[in-house]
Amino acid sequence: MHLTEYLSTNIYQFMLVFIRVSAALMAMPGLGGVLVQTRARLWVGMSLAFVILPVVTPVIPPLPHQPAELFLLILGEIVIGLFLGAVTQALLASVDMAGTFVGFQVGLTNAFSFDAVSQQQNQLLTGFLNTVALVVLFASDLHHQMLRAVVESYDMFHPGEPLMLGDFSTTLAHLATRAFEMGMRMAAPVLVFGLVFQSGMGLLSRLVPQMQIYFVAMPVQVLLGLWMLMVALPMMMFLFVQDFSAGLGPFLK
Repeated sequence: MHLTEYLSTNIYQFMLVFIRVSAALMAMPGLGGVLVQTRARLWVGMSLAFVILPVVTPVIPPLPHQPAELFLLILGEIVIGLFLGAVTQALLASVDMAGTFVGFQVGLTNAFSFDAVSQQQNQLLTGFLNTVALVVLFASDLHHQMLRAVVESYDMFHPGEPLMLGDFSTTLAHLATRAFEMGMRMAAPVLVFGLVFQSGMGLLSRLVPQMQIYFVAMPVQVLLGLWMLMVALPMMMFLFVQDFSAGLGPFLK
């Protein structure tokens, strides 16, 4: 093999790995946020691709001779990378659902702030829980499992093979359903508090019709709701870590 062919083959293999890795990083929580500098994400993606390349070289197909074949190969790698990133985002969506339930029960649904995780204006408590979950994710080394899932995806999704788009959509739909269920479980203590509190306020309004229940109940609801959230927060993050790790299990050996 001539030097030119050798260099072109190595560059082709490196860029193919870099495309899947960078597409996954772009969609993953934390690593793909707008607050992370583009140059930093680029260096992380290139470094990971450089480390992964010797491991996955045997499953990389030869350089196609037709531009259309190369385009389809690159498109497939982008779709696989975005799918892996979407899986991690779907697993993190349970925290977003829990924050929505908690904010409704505490009475802070109209308090908004910028959520760095979802990269948009969100409920105050939803943004808080998303930030805490992201910190816990990195502190518990779950980001290592996300990167392992990208590496080991080459055993499951070989480059150049037909994409299993039906399985991709089924998996994401299942994870969305699972996120709603896990969000309910995480917010269960605050939901029980809200049910008991609202029932008590309704009974009080019947016993004392002259009392302005809204003005009396609102500060108490916020105070007790935040206290309940403080008590339940460790349990919520423990459930999140368990669910996130189990959700990545099918993509790991």
